[in-house]
Amino acid sequence: MEKSTINTYLYAKAGEATAFTKLLDITSYPDLFTEPEKLDVSDLSSRQKKYTEGMVDIPDYKFGANYTKSAYDKVKAMEGDDTIQYQLRFGANGEYGAWGWTGSHFINIKSGDVGSKREMELTIYPTTDIEEIEITA
Repeated sequence: MEKSTINTYLYAKAGEATAFTKLLDITSYPDLFTEPEKLDVSDLSSRQKKYTEGMVDIPDYKFGANYTKSAYDKVKAMEGDDTIQYQLRFGANGEYGAWGWTGSHFINIKSGDVGSKREMELTIYPTTDIEEIEITA
């Protein structure tokens, strides 16, 4: 059965921490995967073009969040650490899927308008491939 995006969480573990904790409450998450480049491997023996899969360019992952001073300060203090482990969980325990990767991040306060909420954007720069994971208690 289809599920809504409610109960989607971004967890992280930095330094000597032994457990993952919720990094911040997110309002949006990016596409998790990008298609590999398409390499032309055509030859003169055929009238048909042929292709093979090439490399994948891992994108920067941009997560939206409502601005709070405490969340901003917490995430800002972790900037510059490129060994942070991240998890995106669908369901608190990843019961609808979970993915993990390692990297670093940058937090930015977004521009504002009259009558709108304050928002921020977390950009994560992956240093490893994203992989589907199992969350264990």
